[in-house]
Amino acid sequence: MIDKTFKEILSEAEKRLKAANVPDPRFDARALVMDAFKLEGSNYLSVSEDKPSDLIPRYFKDEGALKKAAETFEENLSRREGREPLQQILGSAWFYGFEFKVTKDVLCPRADTETLIDTVLGNLLYDNLPAELRERKDLVDRVTTGNELRERKDLVDRLTTGKQIVEKEDAALLDLCTGTGCIAITLCKTGHFSRVEAVDISEEALKIATYNKESLLTEDEKCRFKLYRSDMFSEVEGRFDLIVSNPPYIPSKVVDTLEPEVREYEPRIALDGTEDGLRFYRILAEESPKYLNPGGHVAFEIGYDQGEAVAELLKTAGFRDVMVIKDYGGNDRVVTGHL
Repeated sequence: MIDKTFKEILSEAEKRLKAANVPDPRFDARALVMDAFKLEGSNYLSVSEDKPSDLIPRYFKDEGALKKAAETFEENLSRREGREPLQQILGSAWFYGFEFKVTKDVLCPRADTETLIDTVLGNLLYDNLPAELRERKDLVDRVTTGNELRERKDLVDRLTTGKQIVEKEDAALLDLCTGTGCIAITLCKTGHFSRVEAVDISEEALKIATYNKESLLTEDEKCRFKLYRSDMFSEVEGRFDLIVSNPPYIPSKVVDTLEPEVREYEPRIALDGTEDGLRFYRILAEESPKYLNPGGHVAFEIGYDQGEAVAELLKTAGFRDVMVIKDYGGNDRVVTGHL
């Protein structure tokens, strides 16, 4: 392999991953090449016609170091052929501009979950609104052609709760089923909350969340952040202005039909929402009011087909202005409401 160009190495790796039915073989092959040989994007472009041996001494001090990099690449490529998630192989995943440590003990952060962050921060777009709101004539008529973008943003801010949460002074946040801590840590860094608490039932997940907290939060942010073990609300005390969660929501019988990356490598405890996928939403809907301040909000990630069911659970529990928010792929992704 060392005698082939990086372009050739990438092409062969892509073919191997494609044969293994990896969803995006070229992207993953390139990521594995860049990781093993310590190349940045711009560096890779400049050496694509070079052979790995040409990197001595620019990137590797000797042949021994280069050989180790080549062995790492082959090992990681074989792991990806076995459908182990790319994030677990690389040991990290990017979420909302921050790099989080990832292992087999936590769910890999996903881009869809960033919709939950945007909901809380008030960064939603017009297309995130439910179709029934976008089609209401009395609302659409307020959007003028001259200032359409600004007017649409104003409409989103009026109809969603994110801006109200962010602008409230001394707001407190609770994140249940925190996993890597990506939601709580991101909101601690970007949401200006005075207090952030994050809980999970898994001790192994809490170890990863602790690592991410220590590596990503500033000293001031750490002072506002508390991480501890709790089976949903069992160890939670006090009240909050916002409760968020990305709980296990996949029906048990569906888990075994998912892609190998998910069903074989990610923790089932973070995926399985029991028979109908709604067990944890029932707990969230019933228990959240006990831990919310008057007028407090909730925002929960959901499966693409669970919007109506989870919205009904919140309405039954007494939440108002319940809304299903779409992700940037057009699927239902977040349900919000307030007391």
